[in-house]
Amino acid sequence: MLTKNTKLLAVRLPEADKRRFKSLAASVGISLQEAVHQALDVWASVLEPEGAPTLCPPPGHLAGVDSKKPRRRGRATKRI
Repeated sequence: MLTKNTKLLAVRLPEADKRRFKSLAASVGISLQEAVHQALDVWASVLEPEGAPTLCPPPGHLAGVDSKKPRRRGRATKRI
């Protein structure tokens, strides 16, 4: 499941909860990382309205990606 574009997500948990979650993940044959990923996917699907497009496309999904960078907005530069 690891890809080159993964980023660290740190969560502080009591040691007992970490052991419990890790044990539950191992009991179904997945890593703690995969269990957290699945849990976050389920949580996100509950928050999204029915039929609404997802906020983040699945990894590797390139359809509809705008390859042009948006123009910078902000203060204009003065030329003297």
